[in-house]
Amino acid sequence: MQKILLYSAFLILLSCGKQAKESKENSETTTAQNVTALPIQRDATILLDTAIARKLSKKEMNTIFTNKRQIQLGISNEVYQAYTYKDDANEYYLVLTDHRKNITKEKDTLYDNVYALNLINNNYQFKKRSTIKGEIDGDWETSIGFWNQYSELSDLDGDGTVDPIIVYGTTGQNKYKDGRVRIVAYHQKKRVTIKHQNSEIEDGRITKINKNFYNFPIEIQEAVKAKMKLMIKNGHAFFVDEWEKDMQNKATRLEKM
Repeated sequence: MQKILLYSAFLILLSCGKQAKESKENSETTTAQNVTALPIQRDATILLDTAIARKLSKKEMNTIFTNKRQIQLGISNEVYQAYTYKDDANEYYLVLTDHRKNITKEKDTLYDNVYALNLINNNYQFKKRSTIKGEIDGDWETSIGFWNQYSELSDLDGDGTVDPIIVYGTTGQNKYKDGRVRIVAYHQKKRVTIKHQNSEIEDGRITKINKNFYNFPIEIQEAVKAKMKLMIKNGHAFFVDEWEKDMQNKATRLEKM
């Protein structure tokens, strides 16, 4: 009799565990499906440490980045924002450009590629420090843009040099739910990228992290993680369950196993 009762109890516990797991998975899927994403504002200003960085006015931008200079720098898109910042190493300009694809019947403007330049300025003689390029997958993505509300120009670790974080992303057939996210972080002369694919189901979410990210100062790592959390809150990114724990363990690929 005791064996039967013990076996029955085991079956009940097993069933409860399975139901809890299914409930958790269904909850995660529902969260992705039901969340209403906040709009990404193309003209939003990047988060700045105003002691060392500022956004250029339209007049300044047009004066510095003339048509001739844009040709010299290989810019073919519209320059719609530019920033200047200075640290113990150099003075820099960050230039953001994009290319308009079309305007929908609903008056939504769609873009098919973005291009950013990080320039070292020596008396307006520019040297490219780095470039960022991104374009849509024409088969399933609809638009691309810089997500300035997640980007930042600050000295995050207090070493006297600015540690830029630049973020851009795409939208798919289901807006942000199946788009991509790119996070590009800098520290001194090094650069790392985090590449993420959104999905309405956890099985489809994959995040690839450059292993050198974990060699960056902890302040930069934590700043990136904070932006990832904010993306979840705002409905712009969905990462796998326990992604924070995986990153604490220095995982370079976040996906459901």
